[in-house]
Amino acid sequence: MTRVARVEPISKKRENKLIISGWRVIDVTVPDAPQEISQHESEPQAIEAARRFEAQTSQERGSDPDDTQDYDASDPQGGKRFL
Repeated sequence: MTRVARVEPISKKRENKLIISGWRVIDVTVPDAPQEISQHESEPQAIEAARRFEAQTSQERGSDPDDTQDYDASDPQGGKRFL
């Protein structure tokens, strides 16, 4: 089964401000049962972790190929560095 991850901010509301203290990666492969996978200090770190998580299943039998929608389509190796 192809995994699907989402990156979202870890935020706290303080007075009239929204403070982002980190980023989390959520497994939303089963939309009705999301699960937190990891937490990160920066958004780029969380995005990389989400991409690695999704790429883990791209080579399994019966899984769809890794989706490269977030990558430069002109690069034939785009999105494939985790394999």
